[in-house]
Amino acid sequence: MAIAEFTKANNPHVREMAGGYTLSNLQTLLSVGDAHGFGVAACNCRSRFILNSVLEAAWREKSPIILEIAESEAVYCNMSPERLAGFAYPAIEKMIEKYGYSVPVCLHHDHIQKDVDECIERTIEAGFSSAEVDLSKLPLEENIAKCKEVAAKIHPLGISLEVEDGEIGNAAALADPNVEETIEQYYSKAEDCRRLVEETEADAIAFFVGNGHGNYLKQPIIGFDRIKDICDAVRPLKAYGVMHGGSGLSPEVFNKCIENGARKFNYATSISDIWFKHFPQELLERMDARGEELKRPRRKVLDQFEKEWDEIDFTEAEKEMTEHIAMMMREAFKSSGKAELYK
Repeated sequence: MAIAEFTKANNPHVREMAGGYTLSNLQTLLSVGDAHGFGVAACNCRSRFILNSVLEAAWREKSPIILEIAESEAVYCNMSPERLAGFAYPAIEKMIEKYGYSVPVCLHHDHIQKDVDECIERTIEAGFSSAEVDLSKLPLEENIAKCKEVAAKIHPLGISLEVEDGEIGNAAALADPNVEETIEQYYSKAEDCRRLVEETEADAIAFFVGNGHGNYLKQPIIGFDRIKDICDAVRPLKAYGVMHGGSGLSPEVFNKCIENGARKFNYATSISDIWFKHFPQELLERMDARGEELKRPRRKVLDQFEKEWDEIDFTEAEKEMTEHIAMMMREAFKSSGKAELYK
């Protein structure tokens, strides 16, 4: 089923803002990016401070933007879909009032893996315009079956679906001592990606081409030719390529990914790292000690310390995050000034 428009007529949970402004889905954002050769950043809003910085950068640069939160982050960042929407909608209205113009924004529920049905219901009710169902660890047939079911539910509401083939940061690849020579055998295959999109009618597809979440421990081997093969295979189906694991890649690498067809770029760790720089050292030490105790990275204990960090003045942190994101929009994603293309 082809995706409907994200309008209140099709979806009672769509919220209309000043001047009738509504969110956009991935089909809207990425199709324009594909036609004009640019990418759109998808930033994980692990706090209201990150959210504010991302939106400020998008409005300054007149760039489309995707605000997202993963299923797992809803727990360890205490940022449920409902809470993110509660921050996002008034923040978007504030930007429209401040600047006197709008830019396209997508609200995306990322990496839904464990409780697909419940998460999709929450996605819908929170007024999100997009969701990713990540069943890449399952056999392709099972991945297709569940994603097809989800598409049938959300497409009539104008909510886009991102699917995933090939586990991002493939575990077998990481365990291979000869991975530098064998990496290509772990890349997602264009024929599998096309089949997943064709049978689910997804709007976007994430894939493994040497990319991984978090900070890279060594320079990744990105398969640019494979990105092109996959994106060329799914483009006739009106679906677009997604690169997860963007933090640590240079603007030049992003440019090359865009040249080969990738259109959505998940970008989280680099932004969070800037935010953490502005935490009091004593608080960071306690957070890291708790993380070590639980065998978790720093970000995965954020919820346990929120009462403390939520009262900190992060004005300078927001300025630095905004500058960084704006720079990436200009130099890496080539999306600055592109908001006008959506009018």
